[in-house]
Amino acid sequence: MRRTRLLSIILLTAALAPGLWWRAPEPPRDFQRSVTIRPLAITPERRGPFTLSAAWELTGDRLEFGGFSALVARDDRRFLAGSDTGRRLQFERPDRSAQPGVLARFADEEASAKVGRDLESLAVDPASGTVWGGYEYRKSIVRFDARFNPDAEVRPAGMRDWEDNAGAETLVRLADGRFLVVEERARRGRGRHHALVFATDPVKDRDPARAIVGIPAGYRPVDGTPIDGGQALVLLRRVVWGIPPGFESAIAHVNIDRRNPDGSIAARLVTEFGDAIPQENYEGLALTRDHDGTHLWLISDDNFMSTQRTLLLKLRWDQREKARE
Repeated sequence: MRRTRLLSIILLTAALAPGLWWRAPEPPRDFQRSVTIRPLAITPERRGPFTLSAAWELTGDRLEFGGFSALVARDDRRFLAGSDTGRRLQFERPDRSAQPGVLARFADEEASAKVGRDLESLAVDPASGTVWGGYEYRKSIVRFDARFNPDAEVRPAGMRDWEDNAGAETLVRLADGRFLVVEERARRGRGRHHALVFATDPVKDRDPARAIVGIPAGYRPVDGTPIDGGQALVLLRRVVWGIPPGFESAIAHVNIDRRNPDGSIAARLVTEFGDAIPQENYEGLALTRDHDGTHLWLISDDNFMSTQRTLLLKLRWDQREKARE
């Protein structure tokens, strides 16, 4: 009896002690979760060359779903999103399919702490299905095969002094096969962000060129998508501090072959969205070229907070309008 009482006291104390949690058994390593994609009623709004044409809200498992910080188009009908907890979400274009998305793990990363799974950016080769992921705290780039098995990881010397919480936020495989990776936070001078330009696959190019990308108006770069040659569109975000905090989003144009007199690369503002899109923390950007035009897709990071949503937006791009100088 005394042993039973002692065991009960120990169990009760453990349950009430701060910092201790009872955990359910680990799910199978090939776990998958279904994600609901629900269309939202929107009023089409135009801002600069972009017109909001459709929007969806994504919802899923309350413990596993959320935190999406990267988006790529795997082909003309499928998207891949990555989260800052090392999750991957595959889903078909919701303007062409009513299928739910599937949430799974990016490789077998569960043994590492969140700081080792903090995926912030994705790049893809649609021809081969190869995917590259930029990891913030690890300051590394991981290459995955078409089945999302990791086959190589590099930690470029040029990323070693990037801040732990502001690493490879933007990673783009450009149309000509080069790669651009940009640090989120400015380090030297307002709006000047460290960057690396790889001549080819970052796993193969061990000596990338260092660069500075000038980001306008107090924004930070949070994702990018290739367009033509050495050009990309970059998604920008600015936090508006309050209770709760808000977010402002913008799009800039980058051409890594066009340099300023000091050698830096200018990110030229294309548009600031303001209230033309639902106000959320957009961190993922992809592009599709369709029979009815070119479209940008934005996905938001809900930060695992009940006051924020995971939204997917589709915006038509009128390419006749140029970036602001």
